[in-house]
Amino acid sequence: MTGILEMENQLYVKIEARAEMILLRPLDLFVRNLVQQLPGLSSSEDLIDNVELAFNEAFTNVSKHAYKSNQKGPVCIEIFVQNNYLEIRLEDHGESFDPNAIADPDFQNLGEGGLGIWFMRHFMDDWIYQSDQHGKNVLRLIKKIPCEETTLAVDQP
Repeated sequence: MTGILEMENQLYVKIEARAEMILLRPLDLFVRNLVQQLPGLSSSEDLIDNVELAFNEAFTNVSKHAYKSNQKGPVCIEIFVQNNYLEIRLEDHGESFDPNAIADPDFQNLGEGGLGIWFMRHFMDDWIYQSDQHGKNVLRLIKKIPCEETTLAVDQP
């Protein structure tokens, strides 16, 4: 299920899917294309790349770590855009983890994987993970939007 709600200077997108890796690329492209349209972010390829990479790592972690079995559970992706920030929220009901227990990677001895949380922490302005006693995990990735303009760019037909 997908929904897009646009209000003056606000945008809200909700996508509900299974945390299947086959969906990573289409979702990744959706996030990238959305960010490319945002004033304040659209002029910086580095900022666009950073947001895309943080989302990519977040979705991958949900798929591979929250739902470790072949039976992937649901993930709800919500994107909020306001004048001065972008928030990408991923909600799942898989296994939780303690983000404080994840050490920074050893860049002298990198193996495959292990950089996802580091990317999220360093490429986003805020990174918040919460888990409750009912099995709901929520990851919030927040990026401040530089104040080049104060309205969303929306293509008109």
